[in-house]
Formats: sequence, structure tokens, C-alpha cells
Amino acid sequence: MSEDRCLYQVELEVTSENDEQLWIVMERIRKEMRDARTNIYLPKTLTSLSDDFDTNDYYYDHSKNTLNCKLLTKNPYQAYFKQLYPLTINEHQLTDDMLTVLKSYTDSQANECYMKTNLNLLSANLNDIDWNYVNKLRSLIRGLTQTNLKHMYYRGLTLSDREIEYYLERRNEYYYTNSFTSFTIDRLLVYSGNAIMMLRTDSCSEEAKINLANIWKWSAFSDEKEALLAVGTRLKVLSVHNFGCKWEIEVELADDEIG
Repeated sequence: MSEDRCLYQVELEVTSENDEQLWIVMERIRKEMRDARTNIYLPKTLTSLSDDFDTNDYYYDHSKNTLNCKLLTKNPYQAYFKQLYPLTINEHQLTDDMLTVLKSYTDSQANECYMKTNLNLLSANLNDIDWNYVNKLRSLIRGLTQTNLKHMYYRGLTLSDREIEYYLERRNEYYYTNSFTSFTIDRLLVYSGNAIMMLRTDSCSEEAKINLANIWKWSAFSDEKEALLAVGTRLKVLSVHNFGCKWEIEVELADDEIG
């Protein structure tokens, strides 16, 4: 989501003065604040490391304080999933509790629910995950009646070389998402980065579409035209191409693996 307003305002002032030294200082402060907010949700085993760390779920780059997320061939969350809401939810059946779940996730400026939930999922920090909240959000996505799903959804990404290699290695193969993932129906609205993910829904089964929901009507930022993909969704990597300054990764919804 967007940067903190106070930092944004100072950034504008620094830019107007064209003071390179102040700009460098602001960039350092912004990174330190972002790292501080991120670290509290990472496993203590990571934040106390002084070197890189490699697991089956991710590669932790200590120098950049980043998680390079691997593409999971097995769903590590399946045993924790529960359907807490009805399997069919029409718009007029949305309760205050359901709307609060959606708002708390999309309004990252009001709270850090988005960051806390996804960082714990991404780092496989299973013991610290609020499974009641995760299951409410996942159940809501899977239960919402969807009659207007688009054929293509878009997501802007900033991927490391390591993460791009993960996608290249999985071409024509399947993986499970390791967090809730936001998309938009408008390619022009994606966040800037070195990659764009395109999610196809026109060639998948109706069963596979259950893990995707258009939520912008109830989002804190409705102009982003947001759709939300549930954690633990099975996707197939169709293609990975580089077009100069940007990678394009095309994936499609897939049926859950049986057994």
C-alpha cells in the first residue's frame, strides 16, 4: 500500500530543495522504519541472524533483510484450514463481522493486519499465525458468490533474481500460494516493479475459481479494483518472459490436488 503520509510529505519537501544529502538520509530513515515494522513479524530465528538462511519455504537475504519466497509444491497450510463461513454468501448476506475482516486486511494504513498476516504465512511462522483470522478471510473469499470474474487479473511485483529463477524453473508446473495475494482487473493500476503477474481464469474449471474474489466494493481502497486470491491456492505457471525492463509471468488457477 502507500507510504506513511509524514514520510511522503517530507520527501516532497526534500525533493523541492534538491538536496541530495537530505534525500539520502530520508531514504535511510524510511528503510529503517520499514525494516523495524517488518522485523516484529518475522521469526526471531531470522531477525537474530548475521548471515543468509535457506529453507524449503524461502531464502532469507540478511544483507537486504528480505524473504525470497520459493514456489511451494505442497500446501503446508492445509491441515490448518477451516471453513468458518457458509459456502455460499450473497452480497446481502455479508455480516458486520465479514465486512470488518475485509476492511482490516485492505486498510493497511489503519492497522498492520495485512503485513502481520502475510509475513507470518510467507515465513512459515505457523505458530504465530492468527488462524481464526486467516480462516475467516479465506472462507469469505471462497464463499462469496462471484458472477463477474474477469478473464485476466494483474499484479505488479518486485522480484529478486533468485525469485525470478524460481518461476523459470516451474514453467508448465504447479505451485501453491504462500500468502493472500492482491490483484487488479486493470493493468494500468498495478504497482511499479520489475515484473507483472497475469492471472488467467478463462481456461480453468469452475471449482478452481472458488479461491478468487472481487472485493473492491468493500475494500478500503475501492479505486484499486482489487481482487483477492486465497492463501494455499494452486496455480500453474504458463509462461515466463522478459521484455527488456520487465518480466511477465502468466499463471492460471488450477484445481486442488487430490490426495
